[in-house]
Amino acid sequence: MKYFNSLFGSIAGILLLFVTVVPQKAVAADKPSVLFMIAEQNIGQEGVIYWWSWFSSSADIVAQQIDLSVAETILSEEFLNADFNIIDIASVSDKITVNSAYKVADITQTVAIQLAKDVGADIVVKGKVLAKEGPKNSSSNVHTYMADITASAFRVSDGLVMGSGKGHGVARHVSEVTGGTNAIENATRQLAEKLVSQIQSKWATAAP
Repeated sequence: MKYFNSLFGSIAGILLLFVTVVPQKAVAADKPSVLFMIAEQNIGQEGVIYWWSWFSSSADIVAQQIDLSVAETILSEEFLNADFNIIDIASVSDKITVNSAYKVADITQTVAIQLAKDVGADIVVKGKVLAKEGPKNSSSNVHTYMADITASAFRVSDGLVMGSGKGHGVARHVSEVTGGTNAIENATRQLAEKLVSQIQSKWATAAP
């Protein structure tokens, strides 16, 4: 009798473990994968920087040449903290081809979705961020720098808008490059909080 009680207890424990653990794994696996496409211009840069300008129609770029923008780095960090899966451009560079006509900072929603589809993303976040110098104080070497970012998130399968928002960041520093970078970081974290909340809500409720 003791044997059967012990066996029954063991089976019950295993079933309880299965019920509590498996759903958690299923939820984690259901998190969407996200591709970021943020055009960025920091202080000191002559023009806007965006990774899709580095690709050709033959997808011959080497992975080592790919660097995320400041904004994309921060967005990746914040979305990873929220348990999203992030598409690493370097690891999927062989799947990306970009027609020369699409090598523009203000890429269209249609093109962004197609590129995201090519690399297996569920959601694409496209936008633009600009840093600039703020009011100067002639009596101090520390200056003010500001950044503004806007972005929208789309579901790749059907183009549904999953979220959108703006972020504004301010930073003070003796270096204009560092000041601009810090301002971009602050603006992007503000935006990321909005996007994460919106996407989590819609992803859980919107029908595919």
